[in-house]
Amino acid sequence: MNQSYPAFVSFHSLSNCFGYAKLLTAINATNDLSLVNEKFNGPTLGSFRMRSCENPNIYCDLQLFGQLPFTNVFVNSVFAEVSGFQERQEVILEKITNKTYCSYIEVAPRTDDDYSVIAQSQASIENEFLNQIRLVSQNMIIPHFLSPGVYVQFRILNIVPATSNPVILTNQTELHVQTVTEGSQSDEKATMAKKVSSIVQDLSTQAFLSNYVIQLEKTPIVGRVLPRKIVESWLKADVDKIDKNTLYISGRENCPYPEKGIVEIRSLGRSEQHESLQFFYLHRTNTTTLKKNDDVLNDSLAHMFDSLQLTNRQHCVDGSGSLESYVNVKIYGVPENRICTLRYCDVMMEKETFQWIEEFEMTNLVTQSIHAEVQAKPILLSVEGTELDVALDDKVIRVKVLPSIKGLVKRVTESTCFLLDITTEMIYKKITDPKQKLSESDASKRRRRRADDSETLETPPKTEPTNGTNHMENFGLVQTENFVQIGLVFLSLCLSGARI
Repeated sequence: MNQSYPAFVSFHSLSNCFGYAKLLTAINATNDLSLVNEKFNGPTLGSFRMRSCENPNIYCDLQLFGQLPFTNVFVNSVFAEVSGFQERQEVILEKITNKTYCSYIEVAPRTDDDYSVIAQSQASIENEFLNQIRLVSQNMIIPHFLSPGVYVQFRILNIVPATSNPVILTNQTELHVQTVTEGSQSDEKATMAKKVSSIVQDLSTQAFLSNYVIQLEKTPIVGRVLPRKIVESWLKADVDKIDKNTLYISGRENCPYPEKGIVEIRSLGRSEQHESLQFFYLHRTNTTTLKKNDDVLNDSLAHMFDSLQLTNRQHCVDGSGSLESYVNVKIYGVPENRICTLRYCDVMMEKETFQWIEEFEMTNLVTQSIHAEVQAKPILLSVEGTELDVALDDKVIRVKVLPSIKGLVKRVTESTCFLLDITTEMIYKKITDPKQKLSESDASKRRRRRADDSETLETPPKTEPTNGTNHMENFGLVQTENFVQIGLVFLSLCLSGARI
C-alpha cells in the first residue's frame, strides 16, 4: 500500500539535505517558523520522495526525521531551491518502501567555480559527505556545505548498483569526487572546461527537462499582446518584477496554482509575410485560491486578466517586448523530445566589436556576463538564435547567440527549443555577411530617445469588432457598458498627459 502525506515546505538553516517533519498549529505556526536556531530532531520516519503538487515532474529524495502527524517538512533552503521548490509550497511526500544500498557513488561539481573550491577541499568533502545526505538518485543535484553559508553543488553521475530508484548511502559506500588532477596550474581552467563538457555530454537530462514541460489545451491558445502602457497602468510598481523571458496569460478554469513551462509562440506581425517562431517561459496565473499566495506579481496579473477578459481569446503580457502590441499569437506546448540543452553555442558580433574584444582580452568577461544571465534559468533559443545585450563594465555590446549542433546527440529540427545554460561553451565569431548586421542595442536606443527633444503621440490601433453589442474596446481593453465612463476618464487622462 502506497503511503503519501501532504505538507508545506519550510526552510531550515542546517547544513544538510535531510528533512524534518513538524506539526504546526494555527497558534504556534508563526512562532515555529521564526525560530532560526530551533533544534530539529526525532526518530527516522524513512525515505521519501518529495513531489510538487503544482508540477509532479519536480521532486527530490530525502530522509525524513520527526513524527506523525505533521503539516510542514523543513528542508535546507539551498537544497530546496536547486531542486525546484519554494517556501510554503504544497507538496506530497511519497514513502519509498524499497531499500537499495549503494556501494559506489561518483559525483561531479556543477560549475567551474565549484571545481576550484573542491580542488582544495576534496578530503574534507569525502569525510563529511555522509553527515549531510544519505539518500540520492541518478542525476540528482545536491549542495554540500563546507561551512555555514558556503557550499558547492554536485550532480550525481553514477551509482552502483545502477538503478533509476533512490539509493541509500552507508559507511561502506565508496565516494569518488571528480576534480582537476592533471595539467599544470596554467592549464587548470582549460582542464576544468574540458571535464565539465565531457561530464555534461554523458548526462541524461530527461529528469530535468521534464521540469520545463507544461500541459496545455489540445487546441492552441490564442493570445493578444497587451501594450506595455496598459500593463504598467494596472501593475504599478509590480511591473518591474516581470521576467523578460516570460509570457504571462490567465490560468485554466478553477486552477488553484500558477502553472509554468516552456511554450512555442507563433505570431504574424503587421509587416511580416510569414509567421515567426519564438520560445518563451509561460506563466499561467491561478484562477482560484485555496491558500494565501505570497506571489504579488501573480496576484496582480490574475486580477488584470480577470478584469480584461476577451470572448474568444486571452490577453497576454510579453516580458521580452519582442512581440508587437495588439498582435494575436498562438501558444503551443513544447514536448520534452523537442527540448535540447546546448553543449556549444556560437556568439556572433560585429567585426569592430570582435576585434576590440580580442585586443583587450575580454572574452572571459563576455562569458561571465552571459553566464550571469542564465544563473536563474536557461536562455531559450530557436534555430535562428536571438540577440542579447551583454554588459561589460561601463559598456554594453550586442551579440547574436546561435545554437550549435556540435556535440549534440539528440536529433534536432527547425522546431527544437535549445537551452543555453551555465554548462554551454561559447564559441566567439565575427559577422562576415553584411546582411547579418545586428540591430541597435537597447542602451543606445535609450540614449538616442533622451537626445530627441520632440515628443510624438502614439496613434492607437483600430478597434476590432466584438461579438457583443454592449461591448467597446479602448486601448486594447474590453469594457462593458458599466465601465464605459471609467474607460473614458482613463482615455482623457492619457491624452491630457501627452499634451504636457
